[in-house]
Amino acid sequence: MSEHARVETVEDRAVEVEVSAPEPIGHGFRAYHHFTATLPGHGGAPLTQNRDIIRVGRVVAVIAYDPDAGCVVMIRQFRLGAHLANGRGEIVELAAGLVEDGEDPAEAARRECHEEIGVAPRALLPVLTFMPSPGVSDEIATIYLALVDSRGVPAESGAPGEAEHTRPFLVPVADVAANLAAPFPGTFSNGFVLIALSWFILNRAKVDAFVHEAG
Repeated sequence: MSEHARVETVEDRAVEVEVSAPEPIGHGFRAYHHFTATLPGHGGAPLTQNRDIIRVGRVVAVIAYDPDAGCVVMIRQFRLGAHLANGRGEIVELAAGLVEDGEDPAEAARRECHEEIGVAPRALLPVLTFMPSPGVSDEIATIYLALVDSRGVPAESGAPGEAEHTRPFLVPVADVAANLAAPFPGTFSNGFVLIALSWFILNRAKVDAFVHEAG
């Protein structure tokens, strides 16, 4: 008879696993590799999984907050995946992007903030790390809270030479909370936005303390 589930600490854990060398499947906007993983399965019996993984690596996203104006700076940007999924390709996002080789994640957050909303943050605070889709990608994201002056945000932005076009806009903090509480199917479809802004609303005391410390 199998054991029953029990109360455990909520944490991710390492596992004894044998992983094959990556087998390239393709390389376009991102590298795409095939792996074979063997690990203990039901009752300890070997379990073999064949998986194709999109290689993304480290990324950052920024909650750009103007405490004086009481608003968050967000962007609209075309994403082909969103267009294919639901026909609404100009998706609401945070400023975000890849951490370049040798780049400190905080510097990447500053760079992406400046490139995508047109202003650089005066202070940054790392607030959480998560994996957007660990079943198909090795992407791991760090969210930063950034203090910005929204008065300098342009209506259009984007890094030259990266084939990106962003449309920054301002969202009052009260509207952030209202949109997070919107009835099914909700307002935000971007997982980064839902996770980051939920943290922001749930941790206003930490946000206010950071604003006070930053001056």
